[in-house]
Amino acid sequence: MHLRPLTLALLCAATLAGCGGDSGNTSIITGFGSSLANGGINLRHGTITLHVHGAPDAVIDAAGNLAIDGKPVTTDAAQHALLLDYYHHTQAVQQHGIDTGKAGAAIAGQALTSTVKGLVNGDTDNIDKEINARAAKVEQAAMRICDDMAGIQVAQNALAASLAAFKPYGDIIQDSIVKDCRDSSD
Repeated sequence: MHLRPLTLALLCAATLAGCGGDSGNTSIITGFGSSLANGGINLRHGTITLHVHGAPDAVIDAAGNLAIDGKPVTTDAAQHALLLDYYHHTQAVQQHGIDTGKAGAAIAGQALTSTVKGLVNGDTDNIDKEINARAAKVEQAAMRICDDMAGIQVAQNALAASLAAFKPYGDIIQDSIVKDCRDSSD
């Protein structure tokens, strides 16, 4: 079985979604569980909070409004659209993380069932085939998280380049995070 990407997907799903579907709280931790050296993103009850060392928290609401240290930041139409992109991609990470976690849990149950059934029936040849087919679907779901992270990064980089107040938050999602996420499927 090719479970390395599945393992990363489940780690991402658990880390990114944090089992927060019902609580309305999702932490997106850079580096998939490493330190928050570059900052962090938290989605709580429809509001995104960006945490960066040495800078006050920035908040993006569902309407695409930005506040830093509790003070509204004026944006033009293009910047506002980027803030909405940032917001929507962050929400997508949460939903895709939950979906991937559920799919991973389902595959674990199916793997157990397939193994027992194969052993009882003496047909162990198809166990790997069944599990791998389901694992491929989980991998595809996990890749959506990578796409979402890339979307956050695109919006983040454009905002950091066009809006001086956002510049301190421009390194939260780095190239290496998106690359590591995508490379896990190799």
